[in-house]
Amino acid sequence: MKTQKVNIHSQQYMETMARLMSEALESPEGLRALAAAIAAPIEQEIKRKEISSLLLTKHTLPKGERPVYQKKPTVKAHWISTEGEAQEQEVGKDEVEFPTHRIHSAPMVDISVLKHGNIGTLTDIQTGAADEIRKEIDKRTLTVISAAVPTANVIEVAGDTLTDTALNEAISIIEDMELTVKTIVMRGRRFNDMRGWDLDPQTRNDLRAKGMIKNYGTGGILLTSAMPLDEILLIPDEEIGKMPVREAVKTEAIEQKTRFKTGWLVWSELGQGVTRPDVLVKIKLGVGG
Repeated sequence: MKTQKVNIHSQQYMETMARLMSEALESPEGLRALAAAIAAPIEQEIKRKEISSLLLTKHTLPKGERPVYQKKPTVKAHWISTEGEAQEQEVGKDEVEFPTHRIHSAPMVDISVLKHGNIGTLTDIQTGAADEIRKEIDKRTLTVISAAVPTANVIEVAGDTLTDTALNEAISIIEDMELTVKTIVMRGRRFNDMRGWDLDPQTRNDLRAKGMIKNYGTGGILLTSAMPLDEILLIPDEEIGKMPVREAVKTEAIEQKTRFKTGWLVWSELGQGVTRPDVLVKIKLGVGG
């Protein structure tokens, strides 16, 4: 099912939401209608900032289909459990099933916000719920990718600073497989280490002007607070895993409400797994230092 694009800044949206907010206080049906109306903007906000679909291949599961995928029998597959822990499959099987799990948020809104049709406050609540879900999805994606990197593909650095020597060595591992680096994932503070490198004049000028380097070699640099400070991940230009989605973002009214507040349960059901760990590379800082 396709998600309808909602223009949350349009006059029509504002008027519709104001009406629904007023009706929401009159009956359980009104709360459910408002819940349905806020689902699409929350999903749009998640998609606007999330990085998981850039790293894993998103697969919307048809009704009744199991999230079963092919992998090389000579490598271990890795996936995220319901608890958010990385699990691994033994070598030898050519298929793997990635379990799906719900990631949710339960935002609350003051009754007065609905009574007075305060759309700005409701929008802030939507954004907060979207950020909570997005950050958890990205955290789990990076957890499983990091756990899947084989020991032979880990570059260890004694200090706590990313060096150009370490990054170039990591890139060379991927290039030795006749692949190119598509994405380099790191925290913003690790990117700051690159400002001290002996870069070519054009790159240095771009760094001063824009505050970021769009590419290093063939790899685009992706900055995210979901990455640990002591790790940098290198993703090749090849599919490394799947992100099966059983349910897109759903929003349900919370039946029980307090005297002054009511709310919604916002959730999405998906899974994350790596089928090609052998093409992943990781830099680990602070090892043996």
